Amino acid sequence: MPRRLPPRLLLGALPLLLVTVAAVAPQRTTMDGVYTAAQAAAGRDLFASACQSCHTPTVHAGPPFKAKWYGRDLGELFGYLRAEMPKSDPGSLSDEEYVQSIAYLLRINGMPAGATALAADSAALATIRLDSLRSPAPRSR
Repeated sequence: MPRRLPPRLLLGALPLLLVTVAAVAPQRTTMDGVYTAAQAAAGRDLFASACQSCHTPTVHAGPPFKAKWYGRDLGELFGYLRAEMPKSDPGSLSDEEYVQSIAYLLRINGMPAGATALAADSAALATIRLDSLRSPAPRSR
């Protein structure tokens, strides 16, 4: 019969497990250039056609945007947009179009573009934190 570990031992190992997972999968930030300029341009055009009838880009830039989204991951923003936008027909855009709109929001909030496109994948987006600081450089061992 297999021997069971005491719950106290399992709970004691939990912080070590969390630290190990965090070390294996470092989180990037939006200051690391996580979208392309082409995605932001497509997002600008999409915003003009699907979003601007309800709100202007300035509503999603600066302090109001920072207060709501900074410190959260892009997976949360992606989920919110897919569930709530556009107001007249939530969920009606493709995942790629939602990612383009995120790229545009990042651009108008001063986040730099990069060489790699932002993926239309909730799990990948969840590894990118919305922030005004770059992710820390990897530590050398």
